[in-house]
Amino acid sequence: MNICVATLGGSWQVIPEILGFTNPDDLPLYRGGPLEQELEQRRREHGIGAVDQVWAVTTAKGAEGNRTVLNDWNRRIPDIPIHLFWPQGMEDIQSAADAHVMAELIHRLVLQARERAQDGQVLLSLAGGRKTMSADLQRAGQVIGCHALLHVIDLKNPRDLQPDDLTGPLPERARHAILPLVVSGRLPGSEAVQLQWLILRDLAPLHSEGAIPAAGLTGTPLLHQLQRLQREGDSLLVNYRLQLSGEEPLGNFRALYALPPRQIERLRRSCIGANPDRGGAELAWLRQLPKAELHCHLGGILSPDEMIEVAGAEARRVAELRCRQPALAQDLAGLTPLVRAGDLLAIQAWMGSAGFKGLRQRWRLVPEPLGVCAFLLAFAGHETVLEQLIYGEWHDPARFCAIGIDAYERLGDLQGSGLLQSEATLQAAMQVLGRRCRAQNVRYLELRCSPLNYIRGGLTGRQVINGLLQAIEGIDHCDIRLIFIASRHGDRQRIDDHVELARTLLETDDRFVRRFVGFDLAGAEHAGNPASFRERFRPLHERVVRLTIHAGEGEPVENIWEAVYELSADRIGHGLTLQQNPQLLERFRDRGIAVEMCPSSNFQIVGFHDHLLATGDGAYPLKDYLGQGLRVTVNTDDPGISQTDLSCEYHKAAAMTKGGLSRWQVFQLVRNGFRAAFCGQNDRHYHLIRAEKIIMTHCDLGGNAC
Repeated sequence: MNICVATLGGSWQVIPEILGFTNPDDLPLYRGGPLEQELEQRRREHGIGAVDQVWAVTTAKGAEGNRTVLNDWNRRIPDIPIHLFWPQGMEDIQSAADAHVMAELIHRLVLQARERAQDGQVLLSLAGGRKTMSADLQRAGQVIGCHALLHVIDLKNPRDLQPDDLTGPLPERARHAILPLVVSGRLPGSEAVQLQWLILRDLAPLHSEGAIPAAGLTGTPLLHQLQRLQREGDSLLVNYRLQLSGEEPLGNFRALYALPPRQIERLRRSCIGANPDRGGAELAWLRQLPKAELHCHLGGILSPDEMIEVAGAEARRVAELRCRQPALAQDLAGLTPLVRAGDLLAIQAWMGSAGFKGLRQRWRLVPEPLGVCAFLLAFAGHETVLEQLIYGEWHDPARFCAIGIDAYERLGDLQGSGLLQSEATLQAAMQVLGRRCRAQNVRYLELRCSPLNYIRGGLTGRQVINGLLQAIEGIDHCDIRLIFIASRHGDRQRIDDHVELARTLLETDDRFVRRFVGFDLAGAEHAGNPASFRERFRPLHERVVRLTIHAGEGEPVENIWEAVYELSADRIGHGLTLQQNPQLLERFRDRGIAVEMCPSSNFQIVGFHDHLLATGDGAYPLKDYLGQGLRVTVNTDDPGISQTDLSCEYHKAAAMTKGGLSRWQVFQLVRNGFRAAFCGQNDRHYHLIRAEKIIMTHCDLGGNAC
């Protein structure tokens, strides 16, 4: 709601004259006149919205002289109600005591208008009444805050205007006689006043319009409190910020503590993920935020339509193969009509019992990844069929819950090592990733990959890395780093090979040294506990390589303990069972070990309650971790498989939290992402400062209350 608080003397016309400026669609006084474009420019410049109500403060004499004619005029413009307020029995301001009573009433009106307007605007019109009243209204705006101070100057004394003259474009004689002005733009008000807002609001209630009993206005209790707060403002603010920082086990961006206290409290009360009707607006807000992503697998970044796009990078080679190998062309020709018909059962029968993985070896003489590419290109123009084929019954988000790690990973069989076996598809996939980063405002990304899983098409491990580094250097809007993955459930020798590849490249490739930041142990936890990999990770410990370990996703907390105490993990992937060991959780907090949580995949693999979908079981621990001071971060894991992005992951985390997450907590999570990054201290500091500047200058710091 937008409210205009106006001073009113003997000239009722100042009310429609100011509304003609603020509400040109409702009251087109200046339409077609010499000021129309200039006034429109001023409205845009100061962001002035249409007024919903007018609260006019006057004297008893002013009320008596204006009420009848204003009511008569207002009947012609019924959508903008006008409420009059005056001190009971005060015919006019005739003494210092009268002036104090009027000042008290004006300050109370502005305070009440700020409270009533909530997310709307409070505009103050200084155009009418005694000069002392205008001065008091201006002072109230400076202390309590307002969106703009307005005035109207009479250039040719058009006070003979009648109600009929002020319901449409001004008559010719008045078009050059009235000049609405913006005296001042937004005034934030005193921070000390905002700190004590609730107390002041309760101190100065005005329950109805009309004559306000003067007895309640004498002694100027609100004015005295405002004066006291201004005198004591600095110490009050210091105490508030000390108390706030003392209450928080984890800090927030430093610049946020410099916001006015009332704005800080709004961020702490304003929630996302609790109201399904706000989802679109909340996601738009989340996309504004600069973000860091610490847990994202290259092998799971592509959505079904993006898989087809990446396969298109090998379209020429696929076409050449179809010409050279009639059996391949004939086999694919049998697939095409099935795709066009959307016959999922027939497509599955065509693939055979080996499913998507069988496509890699279906055509014996076809080098990888061209067989998978040929299959995917058959779905060009029929992307929804491919999506239905991959997800099946889990296409419904409410049913895509607690399916287990094995079923989840099978959803990625058409991408990852199935598709990224050539330089062309690797480059195309990285272009998709860069596009995603730009769309989601991801400024820093640690990308996990197993480069030796991408060599079946003829590339070497070094060539895979060179291709990734080349692609990364072409993405200028996001700082992308690499983390190697060793898999628990694969060939143990492949783990040693990845460790050796990392060691060799660290000694011989400066570009790799710049981009490589860590090593990960991933895969199904039941395939090997962390302690069993201790010796294999020794060369990484000797090189002081940072480690992040998948642990506690679906297995007991002992796996997390081993990851920290046997493998010296700097971060933990998922860590969902950490709460089972309070002493270990406390150790995480004391050592600053970060937890990489991935809400969608945690929901889909393990199952937690989503309050917006009303499905799933168990309480997601993210908010509890955050409240206990853990450096918890939000990530996508496999965004293509989970059909998500980083902004959606923040919203999913809120939806999986009872009551949602406050915007203040979202900022803490964003900061944690940058703080927990594996890049060096100087780079971390750079990214934190840059993110803080973006938040303070380009992001909406308001929002709706929980």
